[in-house]
Amino acid sequence: MNDQEKTILNGLTNDINQLLGFHENTPRINYGPCGVFAQLFYEAWNNRFPEKVHICFVMMPSGDECDHVVIRLPTGELYDGGVGVHSDDFYTPQFIIEEMLEYDHAILEKWAYGLDRTYPRFCPDFDKNKVKKLIDDHLDRLSKLSILNS
Repeated sequence: MNDQEKTILNGLTNDINQLLGFHENTPRINYGPCGVFAQLFYEAWNNRFPEKVHICFVMMPSGDECDHVVIRLPTGELYDGGVGVHSDDFYTPQFIIEEMLEYDHAILEKWAYGLDRTYPRFCPDFDKNKVKKLIDDHLDRLSKLSILNS
């Protein structure tokens, strides 16, 4: 992934954080609706680009609790709406990363602890439609950049 592409993705992160804010230095998007963000991003990316992304779960070492849901980019880097482009080292050694190589809605629903719910305590202003629009706007910019660079 080149610097321009990272800038666009990290711009999405900045816009998400501006929209939803932080709770005790943690981006609110990563405090509950991270699974919804991952699902929206997964669908939007894979509908636009030939190199596919997949969803990953940041799991407790016991494997019985999911701490976070992220995207694995085609470059191997991780991405989420609150931190942006980052590496596995952000989570290791205290967590393990479980890859969902083929989309399985039931597994995402399970580890997101429900995809159709509200987040009154940690992300009260979450609006799926606004987040989807931000994702679409940034990925459209990335798509145009990819066309120009090919």
